[in-house]
Amino acid sequence: MTKNIAKDKVTISQLQQDIINNSQKGFPLTSQPYKTITEQLAQVNIVTNEQAVFQAIEGLNSQGVLSRIGPVFDHKKAGASTLAALAVPENDLDEVADIVNQFEQVNHNYGREHRFNLWFVITASDMVALNSTIANIELLTGLSVLVLPMEASYHIDLAFSINVTGVESPTSNQENTPISLKKNDTTTRLTEIEKIALRSAIEKGLPTHISPYQVIAEQLALTEQQVLMQISLWQTEGLIRRFGLVIKHRELGYNANAMVVWNIPNEDMDGVALELAKCDPVSLCYQRPRRLPDWPYNLFCMIHGTDRALVLQQINQITEQLGLESIKKDILFSFKAYKQHGARYCMIKNGKVKDSKIKAEKAQNSNRFVSHKNQGHAHG
Repeated sequence: MTKNIAKDKVTISQLQQDIINNSQKGFPLTSQPYKTITEQLAQVNIVTNEQAVFQAIEGLNSQGVLSRIGPVFDHKKAGASTLAALAVPENDLDEVADIVNQFEQVNHNYGREHRFNLWFVITASDMVALNSTIANIELLTGLSVLVLPMEASYHIDLAFSINVTGVESPTSNQENTPISLKKNDTTTRLTEIEKIALRSAIEKGLPTHISPYQVIAEQLALTEQQVLMQISLWQTEGLIRRFGLVIKHRELGYNANAMVVWNIPNEDMDGVALELAKCDPVSLCYQRPRRLPDWPYNLFCMIHGTDRALVLQQINQITEQLGLESIKKDILFSFKAYKQHGARYCMIKNGKVKDSKIKAEKAQNSNRFVSHKNQGHAHG
């Protein structure tokens, strides 16, 4: 059943759109990043100034369009993570979503059109912490969690260009240039504890300040150069896949977002997935395990759009183009975003690293959401 929630999209200026399209993949690693953005925009004949850029991005934040400015980590290098889902009785969906949202390890949580109607991403420092979170969610909800870790990644790019103003944005090279140590540079490398503290700080996003790296440096008793060098090094090492503006696309009218899942024969996986990843509408493409009998699908892709009919048309075109008409598939449109923020791998409290834990409630309430249709062994 379709349950799309009508919501007015946010109106943004042309400058805000231009900044989004030029800074999603590379927010500058410089002492004056907003000034650097101004210089980058000037390369494509967009004339503005440092204060106007700062105010435009601050406006995106206050309008709820900006999730954060910061890193998107490679989950395999950053810690442990998994996609997960619950089959929740429809009348209990909002309440169960609130329970799931309590966990700091849950960073994305969406309602989708399917028997498994609540989909969320869990990240943690390691598999022990990840499994503990899953167990606590099951205890608090009384529902079996469908656990679907990524097995192979073929395409991940949520930094796609947008056009909500009707005018295309000219773009410059967004990628950050690695910062290298100059001869006789005496910048002190960070200790492991300092690295963990810095990771924890930037996971939440940069502070709203004209000199954000200096603010972080002062908070952690580091130098600004140490902060910039370490973030650049993490990008070079692949721990950070991109460092830039992370946008909440639904706020801009991208409400027709479909997760398409396919049951691809194992021997055909690479061939099909590599071709699927090349299709223009596809922003994500990855392999996850089947969980029989509950979940028969092993190839996932995401298509984001502003018009449901157009997205369905694109899915049909892709299906025909790749000759997948005989392959079983399902289309799960999202209808509500319950939570969206950056992944939390490192959590620090009182100067010590620790994983967030939520004490389980008494067992007498743990089975109140159980649907008799959802008693398979999805978590295994």
